[in-house]
Amino acid sequence: MYEQLLQKLNKLTPLNPQQQQELCRFVHKLELPKASLILEAGEISNHIYFVAQGVVRSWYSSYGKEVTRWLCFEGHFAASYFSFAYRNPSEDSIISISDCELLCISYEDLQYLSQQDRVWIDLNRRLLEFYYTNLLARVASFQTQSTAERYNALLQEHPDIEERVALSHIASYLGMTQETLSRLRKKSKRWQKLT
Repeated sequence: MYEQLLQKLNKLTPLNPQQQQELCRFVHKLELPKASLILEAGEISNHIYFVAQGVVRSWYSSYGKEVTRWLCFEGHFAASYFSFAYRNPSEDSIISISDCELLCISYEDLQYLSQQDRVWIDLNRRLLEFYYTNLLARVASFQTQSTAERYNALLQEHPDIEERVALSHIASYLGMTQETLSRLRKKSKRWQKLT
């Protein structure tokens, strides 16, 4: 589990064995059942979570409806990044939508590490850049792709998503109604039968 995290971090910022060992002293393992609230909107995000196993959902409330902002699968980080970085209350709630194994590090521990070695400052910056780049790509997909293209891209990236995530959450994440998603799924199944 820790190896997964270290591989991901080494892609962002190479860490030497001593730095890896130091990090592991501050990273904690969490095992959460499905439907565990990780962060509630209005709280300050004090942790960054690495999803080793399971699926985590970030959502916000809009006119009384839950809107899915992110779906985080294995090998990805989950947090309310702006809340974490700027110490502001989170607009999002974060919940496990399956049984999950997470690795987490606190804001305080990351700050402590940053005072000891500049590599942690670089890593924190890279995490924010990674989040920002993904955010821009997501916005661009809404501006340049049709609903069908967004759905197909999601299936390409996560072929088993429909078995792991409620269709209502998938539709919300893709910015469409459940009815639209249902039509796209029917078309996709018909197309698969023809090929």
